[in-house]
Amino acid sequence: MQFDTSSLWIYLYLPNLQLNIQQVHAEHLSAGDKHREIDESPAQIIYHPKLNQVLQLNAQAQKLGIKKGMGLASASIICSHLVVSEYKETIAIQALQELANQLYLVTSDIVIDEPSGLFLRAQNMLRLYGGLAQYWQVIMEVISKQSYDVYYASAYSVNVAKLIAKHEQHYVVDNKKLIHKKLQECSLLLTDIDKKDIEKLQRIGIKSIADLFEQPLSAFASRVSKFSLQIMSELRGESAAKLRFYQPPQRYEHYLELLYDLEITARLLPVIGKCLDTLEAYLLVRNGLALSINITLFQREHEPITQVINSALPIYKSAHWLDIIALRFEHLALSSGVYGITIRCDKIEQADGCESDFFSEKSTHVAAMTLLSRLKAKLGEQQVKLMQYHDDYRPECCTQLFTKTINKQQKNNNLNKPHFLDRPGFLLRVPIPLNTKVSIIDGPERIASGWWDNHEVQRDYFLAQSHQGQQMWIFRTIDDNWFVHGYFI
Repeated sequence: MQFDTSSLWIYLYLPNLQLNIQQVHAEHLSAGDKHREIDESPAQIIYHPKLNQVLQLNAQAQKLGIKKGMGLASASIICSHLVVSEYKETIAIQALQELANQLYLVTSDIVIDEPSGLFLRAQNMLRLYGGLAQYWQVIMEVISKQSYDVYYASAYSVNVAKLIAKHEQHYVVDNKKLIHKKLQECSLLLTDIDKKDIEKLQRIGIKSIADLFEQPLSAFASRVSKFSLQIMSELRGESAAKLRFYQPPQRYEHYLELLYDLEITARLLPVIGKCLDTLEAYLLVRNGLALSINITLFQREHEPITQVINSALPIYKSAHWLDIIALRFEHLALSSGVYGITIRCDKIEQADGCESDFFSEKSTHVAAMTLLSRLKAKLGEQQVKLMQYHDDYRPECCTQLFTKTINKQQKNNNLNKPHFLDRPGFLLRVPIPLNTKVSIIDGPERIASGWWDNHEVQRDYFLAQSHQGQQMWIFRTIDDNWFVHGYFI
């Protein structure tokens, strides 16, 4: 989609995404692995093998004299204990998508500029927030939750905002004169103009943005490519960029590669918790809940292990999911070290927006479903059974056991059966003979049923009380034999 050059844009430049992500993951791994000794400040670089260049480096590596663009051999000579990680663009792109997903809560138009930036269209949000300062404050609240090195700049052209931000600036203003002045200070080398075309421009004396603006655009038409000419036109504000806005994906999937192998499931939980935070943000944007997620643990020397984690109640909070996962992982044995984790959520339930009255049973229902989820995670899906009403007058046949989750409406329907009101809370699986003297309080209630399935019963039920005060549910058969079928509690 193409926009005019009167819209204010903000560019977020994140040049060290993979390095920042690995540092955060190292902190979570060390939190879950207290017995592992980890150097608090190792010199670390992100290395691109095809380019043979250092792309990202931390402060410790900078102090030793390592610089961006340096080869691996030169960097290794400077520091013999250098921590080297191979550059993977997919890690940065995934991080940008997650950040865009969180920003989507507070701003509408977002463009992902792979592999290290985001465009935010601020113009249409200023009226909503009451100005640029208020809007930017909200944006910074979201960004500050991430441990990313971020630079930013604003301009009325996406390429101008990007160029200023790539000079490691923190510059958000809406004054066109100030933006143009800042642009004049920028280097031509950091633009998106093709590097070969930059060399051609330097040969004819165009060495800065100021020099570029002194000449008409037509003077460069025969010297540079169409792509570079378009970039130059956008920098001048003479044409608008074509962008594709970000849309949250319909299906959630997140892969995380660990810094080192883990062989104990308990030490995976802090890392999984961090991944679940991104799932929570994803669901929050879509006003959604999840009943089930899949966790795949990739083992170094064995096949991956996939665990289907179910919740009896639709939830979205990462803390609630982590509680269930922790119970499931207590019985999970790993065959070898885990080097990667994938969390996937295929189906999203829409959150119910209906309001209930103050005296509703919502809180009780939530507590019951939470308990059910934890029991199933702890004991296994097939080991936890629920009771459901079955339309049969025979007491021993009116309830059935099943493993599926009972919803709130079914629960209410079961409780609303009028003949449940005078039934005992504890019903014996098999009636036992009545061997003590009792006093009849109420009755009889005749039940004659079951002739259709060859399990016919004909009984007269009574509410009785023993000499010790215990109330019980007894019945008399047609043979005048007495039995106890349940106790009132």
